[in-house]
Amino acid sequence: MNFEEHLYKYLNKDEIKKLIDSLSLKEEKSVYLNTLKMTENEFLKHFPNVKKHPVVKNGYLYDKNEYELGKTIYHELGCFYIQEPSAMLVANFLDAKPSDIVLDLCAAPGGKTIQTAIKMNNQGMIIANDLSKERANVLLSNIERLGISNTVVTSLDFETQYDKFINYFDKIIIDAPCSGSGMFRKSEEMKNDWSYEKVLKNAAIQKKLILLGYKMLKPGGTMIYSTCSYSFEENEEVIEHFLKNTNGILFPIPSFNGEYRSPKFKETVHLFPSHFQGEGHYIAIIKKPGELTENKFEKVQFIRKENGKGSLPQTEIFQLNHSLPKNFEKLCLRPGLLLETKIKDKSIPSHHFARCENNLIKLNVGLFNLLGFLNGATFIESVPDGYYCIRYENYNVGVCHVVDSVVKNLYPKGLRKNSFVKS
Repeated sequence: MNFEEHLYKYLNKDEIKKLIDSLSLKEEKSVYLNTLKMTENEFLKHFPNVKKHPVVKNGYLYDKNEYELGKTIYHELGCFYIQEPSAMLVANFLDAKPSDIVLDLCAAPGGKTIQTAIKMNNQGMIIANDLSKERANVLLSNIERLGISNTVVTSLDFETQYDKFINYFDKIIIDAPCSGSGMFRKSEEMKNDWSYEKVLKNAAIQKKLILLGYKMLKPGGTMIYSTCSYSFEENEEVIEHFLKNTNGILFPIPSFNGEYRSPKFKETVHLFPSHFQGEGHYIAIIKKPGELTENKFEKVQFIRKENGKGSLPQTEIFQLNHSLPKNFEKLCLRPGLLLETKIKDKSIPSHHFARCENNLIKLNVGLFNLLGFLNGATFIESVPDGYYCIRYENYNVGVCHVVDSVVKNLYPKGLRKNSFVKS
């Protein structure tokens, strides 16, 4: 069965033609503003011709020919996250609160986690997971860049971990792995790789994931299921399977311009590029019957010891807004905000810590020294010896170590860049 044929399962001929015609149009570009770092006024001062997202507060559409936002200094400084317009609606409709404990089960590269953390004002707690360790490390890098401090990063199969989290999470995001037809305009590779067999294979995985997630959702909690697929088998059929096997209830998504409602489940929405300024998504909101219990938050620290470079013992110290199940931090790539690494008698503040609001002494630099610092350069400043947070304008950049007026660069080598476009 080819792509067009399989759409007849739920769409009529005219709707299919509109959808397929829209796949040849230019993809839409958008960003989500990190209000933990940059205000809307500051953003619009630098990029005055962006347009507000039609649904999502702090989301903006832009023309890539006018602004290469991903290559600007402000992207490097974590002031915004480049995120596809329809994907933004997932965390928007989840509506997480600062008092929530949240799971993002398939989180990489991190857009929905980051959007959720910003909405929570870096309070509460998020566990952001991706089964692929490579993708989870990309997620971790994005969390550091945006200065997100309330998030635990894991790369785990939660089928082996869910029993630690039964009825644990207030909110859960399952942006499930899928056949990816909603990325056809972005990726010719995804288009060429599509097959009906791939749809069915992913649908089987999705049915397992949605039932697994529901076990970890608190009574009274909210779970959002989404895919970037147009396939009925990966969307409505997964929801139908879920409803037959649980006491979950579909919660109607608020109406907005550009939605497409499937006759099967009118509480859920499709986002087609033929209707909405985006690439494509399916979204369903699920409620678990019952009353939510209130969470109690108190900052905790986790200490992890391991061998560093040259087998020197080093100790990493992490901080989080909430405790984790016993010994779970040992399974995490990042159990919260990395504060510092201790090697022998030295305590070195982390890059992650520097990207968040912190108590490090600030060393303000101009554009010339900023560009050099981002490329790994050293420079001279007549300040006392010690560790500082390099700061440009109002934005934390990274850690440096001043010794005899020489600013030694501790910006992570894997992040160093020497080329940026003007904003």
